[in-house]
Amino acid sequence: MIRHVVIFDFEKNAPVDEIKNKILNLKNLIKEIKHIEVGIDVGFDPKPSDLCIITEVEDLKDLEIYAKHPDHIKVIEFIKPYVISRKVVDYKV
Repeated sequence: MIRHVVIFDFEKNAPVDEIKNKILNLKNLIKEIKHIEVGIDVGFDPKPSDLCIITEVEDLKDLEIYAKHPDHIKVIEFIKPYVISRKVVDYKV
């Protein structure tokens, strides 16, 4: 199993709830996704990131399919104008 973690910092006007819903809906569109969750920061830390995505797929092949999937690309294109920074970690579970 591969866990794909992405952390975003967004512009102030980013529609984070809409972004979250679009990302969560990918589970219904991409069969390679075994698990997906999206967390919006609750404001505890004084210097937080805004949103975290945790996705699990079976292997690196499925991660590549997910990354290139047209529905995933649509979500990326929606998010792109709001992104200040993005960090990614992929690791075996």
